Amino acid sequence: MIARSSAFRYRGKEIDPQEVARALGVQAVVTGRVVLRGDQLQVRAELVDARDKTQMWGEQYSRKAANLQAIQEEMARTIAEKLRLRLTGAQEQRIAKRATENSVAYQLYLNGEFHLRKNGIEYFRKALDYYNQAIALDANFAAAYVGRAWSYQALAGNSVLDPKEANAAAKAAAQKALELDETLADAHVVLARIKTDQWDWAGVEQEFSRAIELSPNLASAHDTYAWYLSAAGRHAEALAEVKRAQELDPLCICFQTNEGFHLWLARRYDESIQRLLQAIKLEPEGSRSHVLLGFTYETKGMYAEAITEHQMAMRLAGESTSELCYLGYAFARSGQLDKALSILNRLKTTKEYLSPYELATLYLGLDKKEEALASLERAYAAHDLQMQYLKVDPHLDSVRSDPRFQDLIKRVGLPS
Repeated sequence: MIARSSAFRYRGKEIDPQEVARALGVQAVVTGRVVLRGDQLQVRAELVDARDKTQMWGEQYSRKAANLQAIQEEMARTIAEKLRLRLTGAQEQRIAKRATENSVAYQLYLNGEFHLRKNGIEYFRKALDYYNQAIALDANFAAAYVGRAWSYQALAGNSVLDPKEANAAAKAAAQKALELDETLADAHVVLARIKTDQWDWAGVEQEFSRAIELSPNLASAHDTYAWYLSAAGRHAEALAEVKRAQELDPLCICFQTNEGFHLWLARRYDESIQRLLQAIKLEPEGSRSHVLLGFTYETKGMYAEAITEHQMAMRLAGESTSELCYLGYAFARSGQLDKALSILNRLKTTKEYLSPYELATLYLGLDKKEEALASLERAYAAHDLQMQYLKVDPHLDSVRSDPRFQDLIKRVGLPS
């Protein structure tokens, strides 16, 4: 089964089942139309054999909107029968399981899922709001707690929220989800990501192992595991995991963007540029791809191109202290010291959260190594989320041989 995020890319479009099947690597495609009139939901669905475009099954449903999950269950069972699939006991339980009995909470949850997948800071904020609304209506909605955890983690990881506060909130949400349902693989994945940020390396491996045991074909588990492997310097394994994520969810642009990031950390810069340009072509408004492309151009010495990408990212997602640090770095390396120093002075007086790790990057762009090392010490004391990349970040290469830097790596305790 292909991940929902890939299938969602075809929503609202006229499709050729054979073309979709080829893109997704499947033999049969479910197509349909959903219309909401008042509180009445009308669903038309058909199962098409992509080999000859023949209809294997078709049905129309007219139900109350509150019965959306019941329709999903009925359709899943019917399709399994038509495909002559023998469901395991666990699969039967999964089909019958309701995320929540509150239909409004479920709709809010779906809105959160939609925004979280859009992959941008403002979308993460909106997603968090939707998940919180869903939880307010159903305090035992485990999947909504997982969404809340991912939203907090994403906002912390993008240096929007103070990581100590955001990660504490994310961890509490993930643990609440697991209290409600220990079998939620997604909850183990987000908890693994949080433990990565907290440098709990043994806990990271344990959570990923449990997530993949529960759901071997969960694309997000393989993608998130790749982040940990890259930080540890295990680049070949990281790239294999993100490739697996793409096989399971071939149309999720974020996985393609993440592959570009892992290629950059592996110092395969030309391949990183190629992959990120492909991602941007598919999703031009994806700000993260522009940020990461800026990183790769910087380490290639292509500073004019890097500046353009960081400025584009800010046009798409708004100005942030994180992006200002990297834009300042690119300005400094390109010789535009006045612009870089202007950014540095602005950041010194900002009231927004400022990652001391990312500030160290700007200092290194300005060849202020002592200030950079002092800032990295502050990042260590603050448990800055970016410190997990200390071992592999190309931005830090100019101080990599310094004994004080090597000591920082030892204290963070990254495994090899």
